[in-house]
Amino acid sequence: MPSKSSFFTDAWEQRKLGDHSNILAGGTPSTQKPEYWEPKEIPWMSSGEVNKKRLTGTNDMISKVGLDNSSARWVKENSILIALAGQGKTRGIVAVNEVQLTTNQSIAAIEPDETLYYEFVFQNLGNRYDELRMSSSGDGTRGGLNKKILSDLKIKTPSYEEQTKIGIFFKQLDNLITLHQRKYVYNNE
Repeated sequence: MPSKSSFFTDAWEQRKLGDHSNILAGGTPSTQKPEYWEPKEIPWMSSGEVNKKRLTGTNDMISKVGLDNSSARWVKENSILIALAGQGKTRGIVAVNEVQLTTNQSIAAIEPDETLYYEFVFQNLGNRYDELRMSSSGDGTRGGLNKKILSDLKIKTPSYEEQTKIGIFFKQLDNLITLHQRKYVYNNE
């Protein structure tokens, strides 16, 4: 008899992420040009911010002139953001943006098409951290992910309806865990 987990996933369709999403990397406006950074008009995310997991804003902003004169690009709301590089633990960490933003070149934004529910993809990739790091190019400490690796990444998916149910369930579970962690910290201060 198959295990419970294989029972549910054996019937799921295996798809290449790049066949069902737009994957793009951002850019950094020149720091030598103050007009690219002032006035602060457009949310701009650096790779260290993936640790936030859910972004409702960014630590920094760029100007419209900075956006127009760099490789930075707008990323649709509810995209999956993944750190492409980074020594230590950053590379392979996944986040989701709850607001439209731009990113630096060390982040890939995965904009799923209508067949993939963003929260399902976010949860799936978030649970594949070790696999993502192992698939990085280069040696284990200084390697990096890239758009080709992410595009070729296979993801098992049920129907869109099931993806939605699974994604919402795990988002609610994440929110509950975060709430309990905050209560624990508050009660132990």
